[in-house]
Amino acid sequence: MNDSVRLLFISVIAAIVILREIRAREAITASPDVGQIIKDLDGLHIDGTGSALERGASCKVDVQKDLPGSDQVQPLYLRPNTNAYWLPNAKGQLEIPRGAVIELHCSGTFVDMTTELRSIKVKCLQDTLFQWAGAKLEFRKFVCSQYIPYTVEKLDSRCGNILEFSSQQSSPDQAHLYRVGYDIGDGRFVQTMELCHDPHTLRTHYAYHQMTPASVHYQRNVKRTKFSTAGHFQGYDMGKIYSHSHQQSLLGGPPDGLMNAKTGLFLARGHLAAKADLIYASQQRSSFNYMNAAPQWQIFNGGLWANLEEATRRFVADAGITVSVYTGIYGQMPLPEHPDAGLHLATDANNNEVLAVPRLFYRVLIDNAQPWRGIALLGVNNPHVTLAQIHESYVICDPIEEQVPWLRWLSKGNEKSKLRKGYLYACSVSDLARVVKELPSHLLEVEALLT
Repeated sequence: MNDSVRLLFISVIAAIVILREIRAREAITASPDVGQIIKDLDGLHIDGTGSALERGASCKVDVQKDLPGSDQVQPLYLRPNTNAYWLPNAKGQLEIPRGAVIELHCSGTFVDMTTELRSIKVKCLQDTLFQWAGAKLEFRKFVCSQYIPYTVEKLDSRCGNILEFSSQQSSPDQAHLYRVGYDIGDGRFVQTMELCHDPHTLRTHYAYHQMTPASVHYQRNVKRTKFSTAGHFQGYDMGKIYSHSHQQSLLGGPPDGLMNAKTGLFLARGHLAAKADLIYASQQRSSFNYMNAAPQWQIFNGGLWANLEEATRRFVADAGITVSVYTGIYGQMPLPEHPDAGLHLATDANNNEVLAVPRLFYRVLIDNAQPWRGIALLGVNNPHVTLAQIHESYVICDPIEEQVPWLRWLSKGNEKSKLRKGYLYACSVSDLARVVKELPSHLLEVEALLT
């Protein structure tokens, strides 16, 4: 027996002894058999609070099959009374011990339920069957009446030692941390990611989020939503700025221009924290905010960068680790015929360049259990660049992908004929952090490779 069960057993025995002493002179029925008490107690589950739960197998809710459908609004799936999602296990199953409860939260009401509560706690009975208010329901039956709005909230903390990437200089005071997630009241904020953003240059230096072995089981078929300013980017029409017509006016169309939408040569809203890194529909929806995006050539975004994102999810799942992920941008892409001039998508009220097109995208993984281990992965965001130019001004840290077995595939995509889809390489985290000053300073200490 574990300590909680043993303590409960001792308490029961003590109660029996006291009862016998009180009723010593009375004719009483036979006391419970101690052996039967032990048998009854030994099979009980004990939760983190020491409370006894029911015996039996845990409920296991498959993320792909057992949640509400893509045409329905899922609640937030939370560990009760916390700010944390109840995340699936490595098999993609939401596992709740029998007799335990999981908290479900909606911004409005629950569909077909006679309650005005925004949060309810439902009890695991068996398999995918749960109990609430005396009713027994399949887990997929718990549906919200309306979408839960996410929030992008500025924090007091500043971030970064901003690089010189354009004629419009940023100072460290201009870049702040922002948190993205759901404000569910009573001081609770369920965070999906954190962003380091400079509102003056419309530049997000990096997005930070967590990835677990369950991330490879992210919910498929979640409807893509429109990108939102989430109350920021005042004075800018972000949809128009990213439009093909606006880009064509800046870059020129075929046959002589830099842009050709038919072949993927246009600048997309490139996710920093990837939609597919986030498991639940609610997490994925929160990724569609303009602060979690940067101008990324679509041929790269849907090409080798997408392959890299999938490879990192697979590595984390195979390794069985949880990692901190920093996805960010570096520098500014130069104009092919004017290398001293940088490409940007907009100007501010004073005609200063804003929303610069990044030269590089990077993705940093840090092992949470051994935070001195990590890997930095980089990709060239310029489909018009030559191999010689890449080696001259796009490789900003010493490549080490040949030392890392799960990354040796990177070099296969770097042939000259594939450059439009992106050139990829890897470095140590500390090496990258010495160049990319906006990254948190503790990453300078991450020297061991995540192999």
